[in-house]
Amino acid sequence: MVQTGSARPIRLSRAEQQAATRESLLRGAETVFARLGYGGASIELIAAEACYSKGAVFSNFASKEALFLELLRVYMDRDLAELEKIVSLAPAQLFDALSNWLQTMHADAHCPQLVVELQLHARRSPEFAGKYYALQERHTRTLAMILETYFKAHSKAIPIDALDLASCLTALAHGISLQNPVGKPGTSDEAGRIIDELLGVLIQR
Repeated sequence: MVQTGSARPIRLSRAEQQAATRESLLRGAETVFARLGYGGASIELIAAEACYSKGAVFSNFASKEALFLELLRVYMDRDLAELEKIVSLAPAQLFDALSNWLQTMHADAHCPQLVVELQLHARRSPEFAGKYYALQERHTRTLAMILETYFKAHSKAIPIDALDLASCLTALAHGISLQNPVGKPGTSDEAGRIIDELLGVLIQR
């Protein structure tokens, strides 16, 4: 049930309640997986973090891995949606949009740790790996398309294969984010700032 100021409470439908519960469980899982890793996380801890029962978790997700996989899908879909918007922009708009995406891509403090946990679990679980690498490839190809447009708009040849450059920049972003102390002021967007400056150097070659 939702309160709307002094108005009467709005009663959520069953489907809306289930969607809200699922969203809360995913947020709780994101926090626990980032803090404790996949191995250290448990259904009990995730349920407690989300303020729900263990039964609520299992009524929405078949297993811890199924929950982790859904978290991966949500994370990747959100990132891909932002990148695909950039792909559709005219070159004049693309520069600012790409710079803005780079500056904010790791604004979520949990992002770097969660990315590493996803990568590590993909190494351990063949079933999870198939889904993870398919999403990762789509992400890399979309970023490569943006980079090709970026260099073309500057009338510059892309220095290496676009897919390779996209993979390098993604790995660099994750690495920079992880090497910075958690909670240090100004570090949430440092990786994006550095990559933005690096792209500026590459187009001046």
